[in-house]
Amino acid sequence: MSDKEKNRNIRAIIVLSAALIALLLNIKYKREMVKSLLIVLVVIIVFYIISTIALIAIDKIRKMEKVHAVNPSEKENAEGDESGEQEQ
Repeated sequence: MSDKEKNRNIRAIIVLSAALIALLLNIKYKREMVKSLLIVLVVIIVFYIISTIALIAIDKIRKMEKVHAVNPSEKENAEGDESGEQEQ
């Protein structure tokens, strides 16, 4: 199972939960229908953007961890080369 398949529904869950909270607050404060729908629309757009940025950041972090996990010997060699240069 790839990373994209694992994260496929995360964005939808974040956006829909934010929209649900906004709707419940609109009902609680008894706002007009048009104003309530505009607020929910803005919340959906904002949280869609936020979740997209978060997923991109998470993917980049996971890719960095995979690179370090695959090449730990290269990192040790690089550290050894640096210490060897300092001794000279």
